[in-house]
Amino acid sequence: MRWLGAIARAWGSEMNAADRTRIILGVGFLFGALSHFGWLSVNGSPWYHGPAPEWAVWFWYGVCAVDFVVFWFLLVHPRAGVSMGVATMITTLTVNWTCFPTFEYTFNWVLIGLTLFGAVMLALAPWLWRASRWRLNPTS
Repeated sequence: MRWLGAIARAWGSEMNAADRTRIILGVGFLFGALSHFGWLSVNGSPWYHGPAPEWAVWFWYGVCAVDFVVFWFLLVHPRAGVSMGVATMITTLTVNWTCFPTFEYTFNWVLIGLTLFGAVMLALAPWLWRASRWRLNPTS
């Protein structure tokens, strides 16, 4: 976990606002993946999909795996991470809004949160692409 120390040391002196924002968005991707597992735990089954089609489980697990990769790329390869983050959010939002926008509830709070996060990622992507300078050395 030396990488956490490297981030903490660089946070104030080496990182600019775009770098810190990129790290925070990366944590958002981690939150998304981990909260999915929390949702499954609350519902009592790793294969829970509610009224969604059975393939939704595999889609969501795939997104969780990609979320971990996006997080790491946002730390180590900023431009690739930003591109992957944008592509992940566009894909996730498209599938979730077109295939199961209400899921189990009339008003889907999870989808609203996901949409807000996606909007932030998409809106900030050009700035992050241009202004990010700091990157984690994967060997540190």
